Amino acid sequence: MSEVAIRALAPTDLDAYRLLRLRGLAEHPEAFTSSVGDEAATPADALARRLAPDAARPHDVVLGAFDGGTLVGICGIDVDMREKVRHKGRVFGMYVPAECAGKGIGGALIDRAVGHAHAAGLAQLTLTVTADNAPARRVYERTGFAVCGREPQAIRVGGRGHDKLFMVLFLPAARAPRG
Repeated sequence: MSEVAIRALAPTDLDAYRLLRLRGLAEHPEAFTSSVGDEAATPADALARRLAPDAARPHDVVLGAFDGGTLVGICGIDVDMREKVRHKGRVFGMYVPAECAGKGIGGALIDRAVGHAHAAGLAQLTLTVTADNAPARRVYERTGFAVCGREPQAIRVGGRGHDKLFMVLFLPAARAPRG
């Protein structure tokens, strides 16, 4: 694998993003709140809006890891813009395919997401991870996320409940520019 580049995805990345996201949802249905059916039914223009920069929401981003021209990992941040909660971002949709696992791509994506959140002035990031997904949990813990709660049977897949762990990372206060 060559050097992996990470950047914000744009609407021009829609097809690659959609394919990789659907693959992740299909291969690991227990890891995501969205289902393949729900995501496949999402109109392309709605997904394109998710990938489009928005001056009113500079903290929202979907990051992609590229090996050459191939998308090999995704991770997003979004913010609920209600006044009392807009200080925190939510990490969503983290996925790296099995053939790329163990190469530091997930860690690089989450590191970039944390850097983006800090630069955007967010105070904290939250995420959920399936309780028995130890590899993903280790990636998040290495970045500084800590478990702060557990929801039993948060999702059901094929009639089986899966617990979700809530994790949080408090970001250092952004420094005011000197001048």
